[in-house]
Amino acid sequence: MIDQFAFLIAEGFKSFYRNKLASFLCVITIFINFSILGSLFVVGYNTGSLVDFFRSKYSFEVFLEEGVDKDIYSEFVEQLSENRIISSTEIIDKEKSALIFKEEFGEDVVEMLGYNPLPLSIKVFINEENFDFNQVDLLIESINSYDFVDEIEYRGKYIDDVEDRINLAIFLFLVFVIAIIFLSYQIISNTINLSMTNRKDFIDILKYNGASGLFIKIPFYIESILYSLFGSIFSFLFVKYFFISFNNYFGLNIKMDDYLWLWIIGFSIFIGLYSSNQSMKRNLNE
Repeated sequence: MIDQFAFLIAEGFKSFYRNKLASFLCVITIFINFSILGSLFVVGYNTGSLVDFFRSKYSFEVFLEEGVDKDIYSEFVEQLSENRIISSTEIIDKEKSALIFKEEFGEDVVEMLGYNPLPLSIKVFINEENFDFNQVDLLIESINSYDFVDEIEYRGKYIDDVEDRINLAIFLFLVFVIAIIFLSYQIISNTINLSMTNRKDFIDILKYNGASGLFIKIPFYIESILYSLFGSIFSFLFVKYFFISFNNYFGLNIKMDDYLWLWIIGFSIFIGLYSSNQSMKRNLNE
């Protein structure tokens, strides 16, 4: 039994090394495919953080009429703070507005005009948990009804468009994943098919000696595992150190799933076994 097992493993490694060029091309193709796939997994893993980042920017600014009494807008701010969909508020007085103007445009508005025409405003930050655009629209509509409110600037719809684009990117990501899986399937299947064609005499001898179908298949299963294992390990190492270097160079914090190695290697082996099994069924007329 042990001799048979050792024989099957040895034959699997022989098949892998016998067709050096085909094996090399298969491993390289798996490496490229799963490097792309692994990178997409990392991007997908961080998509939630990206959405949270945009949602943290959900805010609108309420510009007040000139000469509003401080007691009135202070009470107004207190009322806003009690609303559960508002996370915080910030009063931007005329002096702060002038500083913001200078930071953005490099000009002192008071020196330019001789006075400060910038309005008093209140910046309202929306709670990103359970965010609902309809609730925000209702809130803005109610705020707009106050006599001392001059204008409301709200860019939430632009962020909504960004989220729509992220959802489109996720859909394209899934399409791309399917394409990569199909390509990997074809490459491994064709390589195993070539290997079985080259070893037709070996297969005929095993059949003549009464070997079972599983016994004949095992060396080719081992061969497909070797393709998948080498290609996926190299791709995981590439993806891992690529994003580590990317984070260090750009000062980012792109996170990787602790089980990314298992996803890449396990998924690659699964595709390898499935595609080789389909190829063997065709060749052995099962």
